[in-house]
Amino acid sequence: MRHRRSRSATPTEWPPTLRHLIRTAELECPRGHAEALSELTALALRKVPSRGIFDPAARGEHEVFVAIEAVAQAHLELAGARTALRAALDAAALDLERRDEIERAALQVQSVSDTAYFYAGLAFGLASAYVYRAG
Repeated sequence: MRHRRSRSATPTEWPPTLRHLIRTAELECPRGHAEALSELTALALRKVPSRGIFDPAARGEHEVFVAIEAVAQAHLELAGARTALRAALDAAALDLERRDEIERAALQVQSVSDTAYFYAGLAFGLASAYVYRAG
């Protein structure tokens, strides 16, 4: 019978490929992205052994959504993007300049959210490869 890990591996215990990917993100990605990827990888390494897949809604595990949102707020400026959208909507008038502000703010919110989910998917994929290779 295969035993599951009882604790998450620390970043120093991660395989070289994962550590290299995080280091590359630190050097080449926008500020906060490497931290987001690192936190989501840690989340994935905790969840993949018991879940097997990345589908937060599959078993009603709302905490995965909450964790992704928290990472997006902490490292990808989601709160700022949402604040900008709210401010633009509150100040909305029907002139072209205001509509452009709303569009830009909405696109920023969507971009940040997409980035968070992209990194979450990448992290869960990498963690799956690591867990199933090691098993």
